[in-house]
Amino acid sequence: MISDVILQYETALQRLVENKPNILPPGSKITINNVALEAGRGKGSIRKDRECFDQLRDKTKAAAAKQKKENSAKPNKGAEKLFKDLYHESLARELLLISQIDELEKDLSILSNVTNIAKQKGKNRKATEL
Repeated sequence: MISDVILQYETALQRLVENKPNILPPGSKITINNVALEAGRGKGSIRKDRECFDQLRDKTKAAAAKQKKENSAKPNKGAEKLFKDLYHESLARELLLISQIDELEKDLSILSNVTNIAKQKGKNRKATEL
């Protein structure tokens, strides 16, 4: 009977390793409690004080370490290219906005009926010097 229970736990662990669980959602973290839940048992049914679960706990810890290693490598694969692309997109957007501001300032100076006083003083000085 104990071997049947352990076999259920091991098949549940294998389903979690293959990311094809029946009960838990795909992508679930491999833990001792999740193995028990996937096997259809209670959360704390794989207990430390029972020696019959020693191998199962060791296998679960090894699978969890492997899953953690694989998951930590995934985000870094394309991160550099992604951030580089985002950087270039933001630079292009900034240059476009700067050129639009420049065009709008030129249009405003043409359409505005207000003259710049500093420019007027410079013109008056030139006229008086002549």
